[in-house]
Amino acid sequence: MSRYVCRQTVKQVALRVVLYSLTVFFSITGNTAPSQLSDYFKEVWTTRDGLPHNTINAIAQSEDGYLWVGTWEGAARFNGRSFTVFGRGEPSGMPDVGIRTIYKNRQQNLIFAGARGGLSERRPDDWQSWQPYRVLINGVADDKQGNLWLATEGQGVYRQAARGERTQLTIQQGLPSNVVSSVLSTDDGSIWLGTGRGLVRLNSEDESFALEQVNGLPEVPVLALTAYNNGLLIGTERGLYQYQAGQVSVFSPQLMNLPVSVLLAFDNQIWIGTTDRGLLRYSDAGLESLNMAAGLPNNRILSLFRDRENSIWVGTNGGLFRLRDAPFVTLTTEQGLAGNYIRSVLSHSDGSVWVGSSQGVSRITKQGVEAIDLSAYSDGQSVLSMVEGPDGSVWVGTHSDGVLQWQDGAIVQQYNRHTGLLANEVRAIAVTPQGGLWVGTGHGLNYVDGNGVRSFTSEDGLPTPFVMGLYLHDDGRLFIGTGGGVVIRSPHGDITPVDISNLDDAEYAFGFAPDPAADLLWMSTDRGLVAYDLTTGGLTMLGRDAGLPVDKVFQAVIDQDRHLWLSSNRGILRFRREQIEAYLAGQREQVDYELFGESDGMQSAQTNGGSMQAATLVQDGTVWFATSKGASRVNPAELKRFSANTPPVVIEGFKVNGSALPLHTEKDIAPGADRIEIQFAGLGFVMPERIQYRTRLKGFDNSWVDRGSNTIAEYTNLPPGDYLFMVSASYPGGAWGEQNASFRFTIAPYFWQQTGFWIVVLLTVIAMVIVAHRWRMKSLRQRAEELSTKVAEQTYTLKQQADNLRKVDEERSALLLEIKRQAAEFEQQARSDKLTGLANRRAFDESLHRECARSKRRNLPLCLALLDIDHFKQINDTFNHSIGDKVLKLVADAISQHCREEDLVARWGGEEFAILLPNCGNQAAHDICERIRQAVSETDCSAIAPDISLTISIGVTAYHSDDTFDKLISRADKALYAAKEAGRNRLNQI
Repeated sequence: MSRYVCRQTVKQVALRVVLYSLTVFFSITGNTAPSQLSDYFKEVWTTRDGLPHNTINAIAQSEDGYLWVGTWEGAARFNGRSFTVFGRGEPSGMPDVGIRTIYKNRQQNLIFAGARGGLSERRPDDWQSWQPYRVLINGVADDKQGNLWLATEGQGVYRQAARGERTQLTIQQGLPSNVVSSVLSTDDGSIWLGTGRGLVRLNSEDESFALEQVNGLPEVPVLALTAYNNGLLIGTERGLYQYQAGQVSVFSPQLMNLPVSVLLAFDNQIWIGTTDRGLLRYSDAGLESLNMAAGLPNNRILSLFRDRENSIWVGTNGGLFRLRDAPFVTLTTEQGLAGNYIRSVLSHSDGSVWVGSSQGVSRITKQGVEAIDLSAYSDGQSVLSMVEGPDGSVWVGTHSDGVLQWQDGAIVQQYNRHTGLLANEVRAIAVTPQGGLWVGTGHGLNYVDGNGVRSFTSEDGLPTPFVMGLYLHDDGRLFIGTGGGVVIRSPHGDITPVDISNLDDAEYAFGFAPDPAADLLWMSTDRGLVAYDLTTGGLTMLGRDAGLPVDKVFQAVIDQDRHLWLSSNRGILRFRREQIEAYLAGQREQVDYELFGESDGMQSAQTNGGSMQAATLVQDGTVWFATSKGASRVNPAELKRFSANTPPVVIEGFKVNGSALPLHTEKDIAPGADRIEIQFAGLGFVMPERIQYRTRLKGFDNSWVDRGSNTIAEYTNLPPGDYLFMVSASYPGGAWGEQNASFRFTIAPYFWQQTGFWIVVLLTVIAMVIVAHRWRMKSLRQRAEELSTKVAEQTYTLKQQADNLRKVDEERSALLLEIKRQAAEFEQQARSDKLTGLANRRAFDESLHRECARSKRRNLPLCLALLDIDHFKQINDTFNHSIGDKVLKLVADAISQHCREEDLVARWGGEEFAILLPNCGNQAAHDICERIRQAVSETDCSAIAPDISLTISIGVTAYHSDDTFDKLISRADKALYAAKEAGRNRLNQI
């Protein structure tokens, strides 16, 4: 395809600036209603992300939930994480890869059309293609009679009847042009054709094909049509027009001469794609625009689509673009902030929000963003901290110019080193009810009042002079956070240290957040969040052991629903109040959390800390955070609508021993299916990486199994039988889908696993016994007859017979023993892992049930360890599965060699192993597992393949008398997960 070159006149540039300015400041304080374009979260996909081509001609969503895009290099199906490309030939049946349009017909199937006249329908289980038309198809529509109407590039329009007959309409039949760019079917039976010289209408039920030219339009190409307000919107090369009650009118003088390429209308919103001026939206908020300067990958818009989750998808010449509401909205210099590197956010009593950055202070109100000029007092205007005084003034702590007081629109006071401060770097400020000022600097603490400036350093009881956080409690206690811990200064001046070093060696105290309802003060440290009981002085650490994914947390905020928000270098965490309370009460070992980052609307997941306030709760209920790229806000009350939709789920792949099989029919699998892998996907596009899954394999699982965000279920060494796999999906906090995706398959048994085989074996044994018995009786009769005639040979003959009988009896006994041995071997094979020779999951589950019962009955110690080979997927990907299998054997041998005789070692599945340690306490289990870990890490793999270094992660837990089977396994699995999250090649014990 030729490259599209965009040329803009001065008038066009001016128009773009005016349109874009309409989007600024409309919802700066986080209100509801339709989001402004400036508030939408923007995402782009290109060929770097798996698209076959960056020109997106068409977008549609199939009934099963997939998003489809049409490009010049094929149709791409998107599941929210990856693209699957369909080219020409099988299975689509298209004669060329170029897809120009995708249309959803009245049967809710997608019809693909494009280059070389290709036309194909995607049905639920297959594709239906038709004979190509040998011309580029620009658009498709269908009528109530089941006919297809095809707009072409140079051959007019074709009607393809439901039975396949084709009728062509060209200029000979009255079309003003043979170039037809758009086609629309409306409920009144009309077919509207946008041609190269205006708009034409015909009646789909009229077999005479009488054409009616729509008057009132310029004779220019009609590129876009859509139903609107009981009429039509008509997009042309020279503006947007409206057809209503038989009359054509200019839709808006603002849109005159605008080259409209595509239209999308819903809910009083009109989205307008142009050929060279980007994207516009006309709504109750006015006219807004979005172009390359605001994030569009290209200003040429080719397609528009609104999906089931209300995201707006935009097809451009430079990739696929998406606008959607996100939990977070981020304000940057584009919205008027003084700088993007934010260190402090302040909620003012007048409802405004103050944002302190490395380049100055901004004040945000409903009217917009106001710059607070500090240049007369601060050269760099770099701000570290802010706090409101009792009189409504704002104290601003700077990086190198001390602390400034802003009041009534001006700076009225300044304190710095020249006036007595220990340093000009002010990271924390607290104001007393009497107007006294506590100032935390990099060199110590100052107190400023009418009597002057006093200083407090390490000599006065501070752990270190580097002060980062201050909190003045209602009773007069001053909490001081430093780079060496926390101290409390009483109203009388006494200094009391708060020892946080014994809480996972915590040292830095970044900030404080009061929780009055719980009578707690939350302290943000470099080892997690510390809950300080304001009455008893007790401390509780909420850190890695409690499930936090990070060490350093900067600022906690309690929202209006009393849920806890926490900022960190890896994003913003949210904890539900009921889980926090249960953890503090000792009723939970860990707390669940939601982690928000760039995909949730933040420009950067890195929040800032070590200054006041790094996060704050605003009067309207929003929570604001200081980040390295803007001020991010979230409205907790609106979070539930992001998880209200339940994403549909589909099964995308089925593999047996690594080989993919089709999914259209039930599968009969031959014996020897050691490894079965099922791939699935939740088709939600708002937060695809946060979709949660659960699966159940009927015939194997007794209940649903939570999979987290993992989209693959793997089963090893399943016994023969009939199975039904089911999977459902949900967003965090949302309900599980009522309709599950399911798939049936059957694993055939080996001949020796069939009941008939054992019946044959039993009958053979019985027959042999009968034959032996009859033979013996016959021999006895013969010998009795010979006894009367051969008395002299009696002794010799009887001896021979006895020897023969003994030999037969020994052979029979040996045969029976051999049969029993083979039966035992068959039973052993059914209970052991074929690859490693270890016990399989079935044998291990039986032993675990047995040992748990014995431990509970006799009060004996019992431990369970789960082991996982680190980076095992990389070994398979780098070498092959054969090498991976050898590695599994090596690890299995190493584990077995270092376990006790009474321990049971089993292959848990894939690269996971389990060890059952009867009559073994915590320390002994730790020692055994540590020997195993060291042995694996020292294993020489050079004989298998070069450059393989093996390590394992181990999770160990002890059985408690009130444990259930699932709870014991879950705790061991959590310990294993924590070991891997902590860096792998380690042992974690719960």
